[in-house]
This record gives sequence, C-alpha cells and structure tokens, in this order.
Amino acid sequence: MTKRMDFKQGAYKEAVDYFKQKINLPTKRWNDLEGAMHTRAFTVAGAMRDDILSDFRNAVDRAIEKGDSLQDFRNNFYDIAKKWRAADPSFDAKMDKPKYGAWRSKVIYQTNMATAAAAAQERQARAMPDIFTHAKYICQMLPGSREEHKAWNGTVLPVNDPWWEKHSPPNGFGCLCEKEFISKYEMEAGDEHETKRPTTPENTAHIGENWDYSIGDADSGWLEERKAEDEWNMVSQNGLWEDAKTMTVDTSNPMPVPTKSEYTEDIKKFSDNFMDRLKEEFGKNPDAEFNDNSMTLIKDFGGFKYPIYVNPTLVGKHFLTKDGKKNKEWNPKRTQLINYFIETLKTPSDYRFQFQKSAKTGKSSISLLLIGVFGNGNKIKPLKFVVKGIGGRLQMWTAYRTDEVLKEGIKGSLG
Repeated sequence: MTKRMDFKQGAYKEAVDYFKQKINLPTKRWNDLEGAMHTRAFTVAGAMRDDILSDFRNAVDRAIEKGDSLQDFRNNFYDIAKKWRAADPSFDAKMDKPKYGAWRSKVIYQTNMATAAAAAQERQARAMPDIFTHAKYICQMLPGSREEHKAWNGTVLPVNDPWWEKHSPPNGFGCLCEKEFISKYEMEAGDEHETKRPTTPENTAHIGENWDYSIGDADSGWLEERKAEDEWNMVSQNGLWEDAKTMTVDTSNPMPVPTKSEYTEDIKKFSDNFMDRLKEEFGKNPDAEFNDNSMTLIKDFGGFKYPIYVNPTLVGKHFLTKDGKKNKEWNPKRTQLINYFIETLKTPSDYRFQFQKSAKTGKSSISLLLIGVFGNGNKIKPLKFVVKGIGGRLQMWTAYRTDEVLKEGIKGSLG
C-alpha cells in the first residue's frame, strides 16, 4: 500500500474526502497551528486574505483530485502569487529572492499531497482492522533523506503500537517517508517480521516541529485511551486564537435581551419554530440559502467567508435526545434560545476558532465559538453557540449559558 506523490495511479477517494473536510483558516506563521490541528484546517502561512487562501485551496484540491503534477501546481502558484504580491509587500519582497517561488510552491504542494495520501492510506487500512494488523516504516533512502529516518527504515510494528502515535510519517517538511500497512497474511507467511522499536515512543528528537502526531489518529479518532486525562483537552494555539478555557469577552456593551422562544420538549415543534424565525430574519438575505428544513448562511469573520449551516431538527435532537432517549445533558430550557442565537449570528459579541483533541480517541476537531453577550442594567447574560466543523462547513451544534462573568470578561466555563 505505497503512495504516489502525483496520484497518477488514480486519486484516492479517501484523500479527496480528507482534504474537503478541512476549514480554511488564516495563519501568519507556519507554526501558528500545532500538529493535529492541520488535519482540520487548511492554511498557507501568511495568506491572510480569503480570496488568496481560497485560490490556493482550489489548486491543492485539484492536485489531489485530478492528479496535477508539481509543475501544474507551480503554474497555478505563480498566478495566485501575482495577487498576493500586490496585496502584501513582505511577500512581494520574498518573491524577488532567487528560487523562492519554486521552493515555496514545492513545500505547499508536497506537504498537502503527502499528508492527504497518508490520511487516505490510514482510512483504507483502518476500515479493515482484522486484515491490516501491522505497519512498516519506509524511508526512500534518497541522498537527501534524513539519516535518522534511514535508520528507521524497515521498522515493523503492530498498528496500535504507541510508537506510531508520534512517528507515523511524514515526519517533517520534505519528508517522503511512508507508512506501509501489512496484512496478517504477510505476517503469517513470514514475508514480514515484527521488529523492535528504533526509539522510545516519546523520543521526537528527529521529527520536525509540529509533525509529531499520527494523521490517522487525529483524523479518525481511532487511538484507544491510554492517558488518565480528561476526555477533552484543549490544544495550545500559540496565541493566534485564545485557548477557550481562559477566553475573555468584553461585556461592557451588551446587546438587548431578546424575547425567549417557546419552551418545548417536542423536537418537531422546536424545529418548526426555529425554521420560521430563520426565514423571518434571513429570508431576504442574498447570502442565505434555504433547503427543505435547513439554512446555509455565508458569514464574514475577519475578512474570511464561511458557510454556517443550521439544521433546526439536528439542533433539537442534540438538545433533547440521544438515540431516541433523553440526552444525558438534556436541558429543554435551551429550546428558548432561538432568538439569542439569531441575534448572535447577526452581530456576535465575539468569536473564536477552537481546536480540541480527545485524549480518549486521539481525534482532533475544530469549532467556531459565537459569543453573544446580552444584558439589562447590571444583569449580564453571556451565551456560547458552538458551530462545529463538519465536512468542510461549519454546522450549528449546541448552545450553553456561560456561568461565570468576571470584571475582565467571561472565563472558565467556555471550555
């Protein structure tokens, strides 16, 4: 199960699916996102405009889906770079340096192709856990290959060995190493043999910064629980987005408190009420599209446009039931927050993108937190609406009352 960088042998459907579920996010530096965050976000360091980042995404998407070569991508890169150079003097200066464009286009192409291919192979193999029981570290043994990675070549370990958690390739920019999955039949026939770990699982000395994670674990949530930590752990974000556990919001200018919507424990009634209000508020908005019992609103956040998908029935099921039974967090009072959500969606008091990593599953997720601060006099009511990144779009998921309001803002209950 070796992968090809140009996908000329036929595009992996799993690679296409993996890439399409990412959310576009602006980043100033290459290390603004850590490790597993990259499985949920598409970034090009320094590309801080929606149209430029979208152009790059389309070019990468085409490379993965249609099999564009590096030269094909490079041609697209230079076309996009003209727009970027006109908008960003610092990038314009970089492009004046000899070979910078060739180097930068290769990094973007190679990084996205390699990680998409790795994710695709992981998805394929993990769909057949009874067949693919082991994995083998393959170094291309090229003149430019890292000596340490050459030493790992041929390592064969069970797919659930802890060593793969941090050493699953690629293991750095320009790393062409692969993780080849091995069937139980190959092991039983003696074609492959299990080896010792070349390093301890925790030793990441020869792995690039922010490459010490398993794409498969972060992507699929397959990793079994091995840590005695809380199920959900916030991942540090290097200051680009505030950690939601300590997030603060300005409460000095609250919005007027809207009328509560009707209290109900009936999903259909809640859904109908929610849909009626969405049509009242956004029915004439050219950025809103209605389909059956849902709405998709294109919303601008910091110069980037995101599709916000709202399905009232799904929200109602989340509030009230789980597999036809009462949700363990069952709280029908949240059915009264329809008007609060609408006002927050129109003009949020604040917003943050939040990454989460589950210590139980290894799964990485991304959400947009929309904060609405409402108040009459000295009484402040801050609310958090969670819009979850699913399949490349942001979907309204849940809502919470934030319990603690401090002088400097909201703290503690947003995690």
